[in-house]
Amino acid sequence: MTVSGDRNRRIQICRQHGVTEKRGLYFHHYAIHAMFDEMIHRPWGAVRWNPALDVREDKDAFTIEVDLPGVKTEQVRIVVEGRILAIEGERKLPQCDEATTHLCERPDGRFVRTFEFDNDIENRGIESHWQDGVLTVTIPKTKE
Repeated sequence: MTVSGDRNRRIQICRQHGVTEKRGLYFHHYAIHAMFDEMIHRPWGAVRWNPALDVREDKDAFTIEVDLPGVKTEQVRIVVEGRILAIEGERKLPQCDEATTHLCERPDGRFVRTFEFDNDIENRGIESHWQDGVLTVTIPKTKE
């Protein structure tokens, strides 16, 4: 799979019973990996944009919702190969000028979010739409 961009952590999407509450006392394993990645593996002072997302599942499909404020639709690609789906793109913001900028917290640059499913993904059934800076990708479940 040729997905451009920096190193990124693959999220495994598995059909499991029971939900791990991310906002409570328990953390999903991805949240723990992301926390260690933030504290240890990234160079100090370097900020890389990693858009927030939600992954939902119902009886027919998985739905991924990605917050992409300030990103144009033509700057995002959805790549599918076998069991892997990747959402990649780039956000370009004006440079922060030390002489005129008082606070500059919004990261920009390239991003890649990768998801690995239990089974191969059917490319023809994937749907996506964009509304109010949120990309929603719906991946139908295979009939296996």
